[in-house]
Amino acid sequence: MVYLIVALAIAARFIPGAANFSPVYAALLFGGVYLKKRDSIWFPVVLLAASDILLNTLVYNTPFEWSQTINWVGFAAIVVVGWWLAKRVSVRNVVAASIAGPTVFFLISNFAVWLGSGMYPPTLGGLEACFAAAVPFYGNSLASGVLFSGILFGAYQVYLKKAERRQLAVQ
Repeated sequence: MVYLIVALAIAARFIPGAANFSPVYAALLFGGVYLKKRDSIWFPVVLLAASDILLNTLVYNTPFEWSQTINWVGFAAIVVVGWWLAKRVSVRNVVAASIAGPTVFFLISNFAVWLGSGMYPPTLGGLEACFAAAVPFYGNSLASGVLFSGILFGAYQVYLKKAERRQLAVQ
């Protein structure tokens, strides 16, 4: 079930909407908590890489650039935040992780844009300009991370409680 949730969240990238507003950040955290640890990075990152290639070639008609692979490192970093969350799932910690995940991704992905896109000069000022230009996307990442984490983690807790009650009723 967790694998399906992660796959569906990544498939949601194909639904038009606000840039960086999707359940992907929440699904990566969720996967970091509930997927088998050995699968928690490779499974979503392979799906994300495939969706990047499809989106770039079929939807956006843009070439695939090496610097985009650094985004996959950013996605993997969100899973690692999920590993931290795994042993301490609570409302407060889910909120903290749903802010930390997109923040880590923001730092990694925009550093990659500055480093590899040629859009910004290779100076501290260029790095600052790159991060400043990305702030609107970061806001969407934070909003979607918190919203969808609340939905995913909340719904899963409800599911677990119902399953526990069913189990008790059977005994």
